[in-house]
Order: sequence, then C-alpha cells, then structure tokens
Amino acid sequence: MRNISKEIFLSTLLCETMGWRLRNEEFSGPTPLSELTRGQRFRREQGIDIGIRARELFQDGVLIDEPTTELAATKTESVLNDRNVPAIFEAAFLLNGYATRSDVLRRRADQWDLFEVKSGVNDHKDYVDDLAYTAMVLSKCGIKIASAKLLLISREFRLGMDNPRLFNEIDHSDDILARLSEFDAKWETVDEATKNPIMPEPHPVWACRNCSFLKECVGNGIENPIFDIPRLSEKKFNDLVDSDILSIEAIPLSFALTENQDIVRAAVQTGNPVINDNLSSELHDLSWPVHYLDFETAVTAIPLYEEIAPYTQVPTQYSVHQSDRVGNISNHTEYLADPTKDSRFELAVNLINDLSGDGSIIVYSHFEKTIIIDLAKLYPQLGEQLSDLIERLVDMQTIMSKNYYHPAFKGSMSLKDILPVLVPELSYENLTIPDGGTALATFVYLATGRYQGEEADAEKQNLLDYCKQDTLALVKIHEQLSQLG
Repeated sequence: MRNISKEIFLSTLLCETMGWRLRNEEFSGPTPLSELTRGQRFRREQGIDIGIRARELFQDGVLIDEPTTELAATKTESVLNDRNVPAIFEAAFLLNGYATRSDVLRRRADQWDLFEVKSGVNDHKDYVDDLAYTAMVLSKCGIKIASAKLLLISREFRLGMDNPRLFNEIDHSDDILARLSEFDAKWETVDEATKNPIMPEPHPVWACRNCSFLKECVGNGIENPIFDIPRLSEKKFNDLVDSDILSIEAIPLSFALTENQDIVRAAVQTGNPVINDNLSSELHDLSWPVHYLDFETAVTAIPLYEEIAPYTQVPTQYSVHQSDRVGNISNHTEYLADPTKDSRFELAVNLINDLSGDGSIIVYSHFEKTIIIDLAKLYPQLGEQLSDLIERLVDMQTIMSKNYYHPAFKGSMSLKDILPVLVPELSYENLTIPDGGTALATFVYLATGRYQGEEADAEKQNLLDYCKQDTLALVKIHEQLSQLG
C-alpha cells in the first residue's frame, strides 16, 4: 500500500473508489525518461528546468535528493534543524501514512514560507488545492507556515532576462487557511477509505469523465458511455445518473440534447452513421481549386526566440495540398522554419504565395484561423493578404460536427480519431513523428541544438512528412464525405 500523496488525497475527495485504487493497486513509480514518448519527455524536461530555475531565486538552499521518501524525510528533519540553512528544496515529510514534498521552503525565524512552483501562467483552483495539501501535511508535522505562495511563469518574461523575471509570485496564504480547515476535516476519512481492505463501492460522479479507471469501474461493460456525448454539462450528467442512465443507448428521445449531441445519440442508438442533408450542400459550396492547410507550432514556457512571451503559439511549419477536384491532388507545397531563428515573417510570406489565387482553404478546427489572425496582427504590412486567406477558410470539423457522425468515433471529432474510421488505410503508425506532441518536441530539440548534422536533417524530413500526412488526411476525408453526402 502506498503512502497517501497529493494525487491520492485530492482524488479521494472526488471519488473514494479512485483514491482507493491509486493507493492500493500496483504502482511502479514515474515512467523512466527512456520509456516516454518524445513529447512526454520534453514536457517533463521543461518542468524539471523550471524547477531548477526557481531554486536559483533562493540563495544557499539545500536540495533533498535522497532516493526514497523515508530517507528524504530523515534528511529533511536534519536540515530543518540547521538554522544556517535559509531554504530547502524538495523537502520531504512523512506522517501516519501521509507524504508530501514541498518545492521550496524559505526560513523565516521559527516559521517558513512555502512555495509551490508551477509551469503555467494562469492561477488555478487546482494549484491552490495542491498548495493546501502540502501545507496541511507540513502543519501536521509541526512546521509553522508564515505564508503559502505560488510561483507561476510570468507573461512578461523574454529570452535573455534573468530568472527572477521568469516568475510571477502569487500569495495564497488566506486561501490556504480556508482550504486547510476543509482538508483537515478529511484527514482521517481519506486514510480510512483508502486503507480499507475492501474497495469502496463505485458511484458515477462528474470526475469519472477524466478517470483512467472508467472502463474497468462504473463504465465496465458500457460500450458508449454518456461521457461520449460532446459538451455534456455537469447538470445533464447528473440528471442522467439520477435516472440510472450511464450509456448513450439508454438515453430516451424525450431527454433534451443539443442538435450536435442528438446526432451522436441517434448514431449510437441506431448503430449507423448519421448523415444530414446539409452535408452535401455544404461540400458543394466549396470553391475550386481547394487547398488543404495544416500548421504545426512550437509552444514553450521558456521562449525559443527574442521578444516572444512564454507559451506563445509560434507557427513553425505548414503543409498545403491542392486539388482541382475531389480526391485528385494537383499540387503540394510545404514550409519548415529554420529552427535557429524566428521565421514567422518568412512563413507568412510563403503561406500567402502558396495559397495565392482562388479557391476554398480547408482546415480542421479553428486552430489555423487563430494562427493566421495572430500573424496578421504581428505583421500589419501583410494584414490585407492574410485577411484574404481567412475569408477563404472552411472548417471541415465544423461541417462534420453538424452533419456527420459515426458510432465508431466514440465521442471524439479529432482528426486522429476519425481518420481510422473514414480512411483506415491511412495511418500515422509508420511515421517517425506520429503526433503533434512529438512534432513540437522535435522542433524544440532542433532549435536548442540537440540534433546536429545528418540527424538534424533526418528529423526535419520527419517533421515535413508528419505535416504532409495531416493535409493528405484532409484530402482523403473530404473524398469520403463527398461519397456519403
């Protein structure tokens, strides 16, 4: 049985069954870096980097890096008693089956300032809950907390600035006091619920929608859970649960759903795709030649280039397929930025040239429109030409959401989920870069010099192949829908 962690405690507050499973079922620890996908590895590395940068704000701090919680807690106790130590990083605490680590503790006479480091830019209730859990365990261990604060990424940070300007400090001391009283009241309840030899009886709750145990818990044996209804509200979820309805098949026609939600219900309950009459007319309204556009972007906490804010969507490449009639590819163009510099202006100019002339520009989601709008704001001298592109955009995802749904979509309209259903012969599995997270990480590694020489050339080609596959997928999806409409 594991010690109660922040994840277990907060999960138990949402669902005792989830908390019990997290504490009692086999857990092998964090996935080693070598077993992560490239995208997962980059996100973990970024978090580690931000944590290291945060420590540099506190001089002469001591890092607790013992390999086990027990050893780390013992080392922490020793360092806490050394008044010559002004700050402690990753301090570990263990009490009656509860465990936690604090990102930063700063000594203030007989009290301590508690800091939680987050890689986001926006304050969030979940961050406060994380901080409150740590504060609760520390308080139970006799640590007097003078203040409780978050260190978030500052939107004002720019490449080349020193680390203090990277962080935005938010004092949540008052909020933590309120949460502590709530959490303290749950201390024994959570422990008893999760250490009981019998798993608590599961009950469907709103938190189930994001639970990895759903299919083997309340969703066991349910092929089409109600969570597959797009944009299902918590109120409607509770109304269905109160009527003992957990599957889409069981939702009566009298239960009010939105038009798009009703398409999903109808498809699942009949077992057949729903095809609205408007599908054919909307596809018929396209202007030829049709262009199919997809962007990839780099989004990082630490900007890659000067004068870019953290988490700016920096377009790094695009692919454009052109067809003179449905399914017939007449041309393909593409662009990949030089990773060593901010190439957005060059990308915008090339995009305008590659999409010149007439014809609809098919995209999948609003993402591409947002990127072009941002480019127009950034380069007003290109604003009119980029605005012309925006006027020609047609969102295939919107067309499908209103007019077509296949039961095998399982509630998702993402390109990667619908493609195996509509175009099973076109797969990403044979690509070195199979998803957007890997593409992002690859470009960042190129920009930061991790890949060099022939390896860099190979990765650039992999990026081009991946983006090209996305627009080819749009061509094929359009072809399939045209045959259905």
